[in-house]
Amino acid sequence: MLPGFDPDEVHFLSLLSEASRRRVLEGSTKAEYSAGAIAYHPESPPRAYVLDRGLARGYVTVPDGRQATTNFFHSNELIGGTAIVSHAPRIHVQVVLKSTLTALALAMVRKLAKTENQVTAAIAVHLAALVRNSFRLIAVRTLGDITQRLAYDLLDRACRSQLVVGRLECRVTHAELADSIGSAREVVGRTLSRMREEGIVETATGVVRVADPIRLAGIVRAFVI
Repeated sequence: MLPGFDPDEVHFLSLLSEASRRRVLEGSTKAEYSAGAIAYHPESPPRAYVLDRGLARGYVTVPDGRQATTNFFHSNELIGGTAIVSHAPRIHVQVVLKSTLTALALAMVRKLAKTENQVTAAIAVHLAALVRNSFRLIAVRTLGDITQRLAYDLLDRACRSQLVVGRLECRVTHAELADSIGSAREVVGRTLSRMREEGIVETATGVVRVADPIRLAGIVRAFVI
């Protein structure tokens, strides 16, 4: 582990020297994606990105439409590190907020990963954090506190809804949320009220709109394993 490094906040490019950053970014292309766009899908050629700014979700799906969230990607993180050192998993990458992504020149970065120790180490740090964050998403659903379990549930539902209606919203009752996270309707109601007061969500009868997905994702990431 690098001295003073927060294992769950991987600013990928900051792990590299200026010279290594230049080499990693050689031939890269920067693009802006609108909220709800799919930046990567399983039939795409292998790719690796740096998420310069925004929030993205990795998920897998099956033919009947069911989805499972595998990870949330935050600003400055690497997306697609597995494609650099191995083969890419069959996931989709959904842009949750308007985001800027830098697509790396994969052949170049693969070569650097084999020849530059610093690049290899930075990718290893990224992949270790990716595993921890995936474990976190599995564990927080049952072991997190009420706020964390509700935050994950709302964010997951809202992201799935965004793919259909283009908005981060959940058409769900307090009772349904309580059943989903293993709590009581009254407790869910109080927690939603606090989130609404903090500007994280907006509520109406039968609807919860996610106003600040980055803060909601931050609540999930605060769960420690």
